[in-house]
Amino acid sequence: MKSMLFLAAALAASVASLAHAADVKLINPKELRVLTNPIYPPMEFVDPKSGTMAGFDVDLATAIAKKLNLTPLFVASSFQELQSSLQTGRGDIIVSGMSDNPKRQEAMDFVDYITSGPIFFTSKASAASYKSNEDVCGKKVSGSRTGTFPDNVAKWSEANCVAKGKPAVLFEGSADSNAARLGMKQGRFDVVVQGIETIAYQMSVEPDTYALIGDPILNNDVFGMGFKKDNPGLRDSVAGALDELIKDGTYDQLLKKWGLIHNAVPKAVVNGVK
Repeated sequence: MKSMLFLAAALAASVASLAHAADVKLINPKELRVLTNPIYPPMEFVDPKSGTMAGFDVDLATAIAKKLNLTPLFVASSFQELQSSLQTGRGDIIVSGMSDNPKRQEAMDFVDYITSGPIFFTSKASAASYKSNEDVCGKKVSGSRTGTFPDNVAKWSEANCVAKGKPAVLFEGSADSNAARLGMKQGRFDVVVQGIETIAYQMSVEPDTYALIGDPILNNDVFGMGFKKDNPGLRDSVAGALDELIKDGTYDQLLKKWGLIHNAVPKAVVNGVK
């Protein structure tokens, strides 16, 4: 009798873990298919030793899937195809260091889960030429063209360079941050802009290669997990699971593991960027 009661309680907990269960849409009822672009350490990348995906986003999505009694399945995609892959049914959710912003909210819903901020950096050899962010005015800057960096840099340049009578930043988008860093090493760019959390990790991988310039040019960038607009049940279930991970300490443990303790959010927020 006790075993039957225990089983009933376990089943009830399983059902309760998916908010509005009848509204949850999954490609496979037992899986959480996670779309990601694994080239952005420490958020997501392919571990060169194991050949498998690793990173904060991978660990967090796995923990969320466990809370929802689902098996995580990671689906690699280019960053620019993540949204179309979600809409066409290749995945249930995007977890890939994607910034929540009003433009993207027109097509997707977000559960915000970590903060970020773009920062300028240059090569170690050029560090002496950049005492502050304003020394970047008039320089050739690169960064991923598919994220928010082009707009971030343009707005920063207008307010901090052009408005003060200095030449505007010359921004040239690259396929991704890897390509931007390579371009700087080849002398095509003077400076690269990248998320503070990712360049900090990259500097540990490539010591004595890069030098940060000043403080982040923005402190209000927020990464969100993306969902189709017609799937609020899954969105709310994931938000609930994230809140549980924050409360039980798992979220903090993962932040510490990946060196992201300064990027924490206090709770899950849906479409928090206005």
